[in-house]
Amino acid sequence: MSYFLLFITTLITIGLALFNATKPPMNDQGGIYGLAVVGLTAIFAISSLLLTINMLAKGSFHWVAVGQGTRIAIGLGGWLCIVLTTLFCSFFKWEWHANEEHLFPYFLRWLALYHGQLWIPLLWLLGCLLSINNSDQSGQASVFLKVTFYIAMLISMLYSAGLAFAQLKHSAMTFRDQQSVGGTKDVWHRTVLDEIARHKPTDSIVNLLSQSTGSRPSDIREAALAQIKSHPNWEAELLALLNDRQSYREVYYFLDGNAVTHPEQFAQPLNASILNLAADIRAEINRDRSNLSEWSFSTYQINNLLEALNRQFQNRGVNFYPNMIALKQALESAGETNRFRVTNSVQDWLDNNKP
Repeated sequence: MSYFLLFITTLITIGLALFNATKPPMNDQGGIYGLAVVGLTAIFAISSLLLTINMLAKGSFHWVAVGQGTRIAIGLGGWLCIVLTTLFCSFFKWEWHANEEHLFPYFLRWLALYHGQLWIPLLWLLGCLLSINNSDQSGQASVFLKVTFYIAMLISMLYSAGLAFAQLKHSAMTFRDQQSVGGTKDVWHRTVLDEIARHKPTDSIVNLLSQSTGSRPSDIREAALAQIKSHPNWEAELLALLNDRQSYREVYYFLDGNAVTHPEQFAQPLNASILNLAADIRAEINRDRSNLSEWSFSTYQINNLLEALNRQFQNRGVNFYPNMIALKQALESAGETNRFRVTNSVQDWLDNNKP
């Protein structure tokens, strides 16, 4: 049985090396090459594990150590290091990027370039073959047997240690980056709350509207709402901003998740603002057709508008459908090759709100 497993594992090792000898295509769809490498290595891992277990059970590694527990630990530990070395050598031969050099020790790349995925496991398998043939149960083994087995083991252990070092370094960098981002978010959070707190009743509410949307943290949103509603005529101010061509989109932030006391007063101005939005989008598309593929609609608040319509302005005696068609047509004026994702959201709204 040991010879059969050794033969199968050797064939798989050679097959993996031959597959890895050819550079993967540049247009590798969905990482098919990588999945194939992982699959072949998984088969190698299973067959080599069965080989190791079989040899341990039959006492083929009697020369490694006196104690059975130590032999098992060395046998299985060596097997794991060999598998990791084979897998990552296969990957690093072709998938090594300049920005990874600060993370991975370069000898990992060097061994991959010099076919470590082939000769390291084969050297280990040669040691296994000699161990099967070693009939001396006194614990003695030839120098050649020890050299082949332990060299493969040592190299694979160093390789695995290099991978572990890289992982620890990556984890430390990720933690540092997360702490930095977390600190930046905390600063932003405090800054926004301070700005809201400095708001005066004589100031315009326009700068508070973007902080009142439902996507903001609850404390920021509540603080902004409190300041907005501290204005005696806050609804009138909202209506004035909604009718202003320079600020109407800011009102969408507020309306997407905050109820107004008199929604019927907002329905018609909101409907008119949709035509303004369509006109502005069409004009900007015509001015900037060279960069349409890079367009982002976060500043147009279209999703906020859709949410506002769905939440509180349907059935208010105003038909929003024709103006929403105009909005969709404005978005489609960019051409089919530049179809924006938000266009689908507008189309969904139209499909769900047919008259």
